[in-house]
Amino acid sequence: MAKFLRVCYICGKQFGLHSIIIHEPQCLEKWRTENEKLPKHQRRPEPRKPEAIKTDGSHDAAATNAAAFASANAQLIPCENCGRSFLPDRLSVHQRSCKPKDGGLSSRTPESSTGYSSPPAIRRPRTVVCYLCGREYGTTSISIHEPQCLKKWHIENDKLPRHLRRPEPKKPEVISSTGKGAYDIDALNEAAWRSSQEQLVPCGICGRTFLPDRLIVHQRSCKPK
Repeated sequence: MAKFLRVCYICGKQFGLHSIIIHEPQCLEKWRTENEKLPKHQRRPEPRKPEAIKTDGSHDAAATNAAAFASANAQLIPCENCGRSFLPDRLSVHQRSCKPKDGGLSSRTPESSTGYSSPPAIRRPRTVVCYLCGREYGTTSISIHEPQCLKKWHIENDKLPRHLRRPEPKKPEVISSTGKGAYDIDALNEAAWRSSQEQLVPCGICGRTFLPDRLIVHQRSCKPK
């Protein structure tokens, strides 16, 4: 997860520091509208924005993002036909084409009499981290993005002073410890994230690090103190 992205505690999507301030009130209003449309036994209490504090009193952004994502997962509602979980506005779309199957959830005793309960396992759609820029993409999009990102990397690297130019990064590979040749995608994403951080270049004035194309923009306004 990119360093300065923040997770919406309602929908689980990521936004920049400024965008999240605009997005969350709108997302909460949409949540209320969709929640009111649900059957009474499926309506949920309004989510509360989580906040993680470090022992020194400062905000822990990573822990806050993790708590926000957990909060967003708690807003998902299971389809009574197949058991997959969705945000309320997407559930109604899904159920137009999802039909009950023999032995499926619809044939079992409904749990609505005891109120809504979250499914035991809610999984986030799988994303893959680009080893060059550190952004996340779907498993199909990443194969399109990375060659383009590498081409951009070469262009920006060639613009740097010689002492700041870096060797071309190598895409990391992590094999599962099971020995069956399967990829451990969580470990792969962690390695890709570390690789992307190694591409950052420090500003010669303030010392903060940036991707090369952002460093050029930053230095236009960064003045020596």
